Amino acid sequence: MIAVIGATGNVGRPLVAGLVARGARPRILTRDPGRARLAPGAEAVIGDLDAPGCTDALLAGADAAFVVTAGPDAAAHDRVIAAAVARHGVRQVVKVTSVAALPPVHDAYGAAHAAAEDAYLATGAHCTFLRPAAFMSNTLQWKWSVTGRSTVFQPFGDLPQAVVDPADVAEVAARVLDAPQLGGRAYTVTGPEPLTPRQRTRRLAAALGRPLTFVDAPPEQARRAMTDAGLPPAYVDALLTSQSDPDPARGGLPLPTVQNLTGRPPRTFDGWLGAHAHLFC
Repeated sequence: MIAVIGATGNVGRPLVAGLVARGARPRILTRDPGRARLAPGAEAVIGDLDAPGCTDALLAGADAAFVVTAGPDAAAHDRVIAAAVARHGVRQVVKVTSVAALPPVHDAYGAAHAAAEDAYLATGAHCTFLRPAAFMSNTLQWKWSVTGRSTVFQPFGDLPQAVVDPADVAEVAARVLDAPQLGGRAYTVTGPEPLTPRQRTRRLAAALGRPLTFVDAPPEQARRAMTDAGLPPAYVDALLTSQSDPDPARGGLPLPTVQNLTGRPPRTFDGWLGAHAHLFC
């Protein structure tokens, strides 16, 4: 049995759908019973990573676990999950981290992801780490400024990332879960072409059929917006430092990982826009 943490997110949702389509019945953790309906065919454990016993209920009897954690509590959650993996003898773990974890790490954000990888390795499980470039779905963070002001505000507007469709990350994860011999290592997962935020804005404008203005926002403005939204300042500083890293090895260069593991090219940003442009209207 495969346990999935992060089952209703951008990667987890298509992964669960793919596992069910293959005839598996994954067990998922969700705090909202209503969201369990987003994963038909899965067994749902209703709970929260902060609640005692939830990881035990999820991982008891599991052969493999897929894990996505995010946000300022991710490090604490990974420690809890890794302890439960060890307790229940889960044999295989596929964990989504970040290109920022590529050694040698450059910043606190990357160090946190690298520490998470170390925590899972210490369990003795057969571990695979997926280090994706920025997700295409992060473009949805622009929704309100695009719909309200026809403007995109984004720092580091000329730093390219080979943005990746989360569905491709899900397919890579499914392939490794199906074939554990492909695991036991870290994979950087990218899309097919490097695009700057400025270029992605032009592509979005073309998909919407109307002009958009791109504003290369000062990092301090982005920091203020995120802290005003409730994110801890230390987490925001680490994230912005990571996003400003010009090292092309950290998501700036397209790699053949998706092609090599799934047998098909990675999805394009234009294709992602074609499926999601209606969300900006």
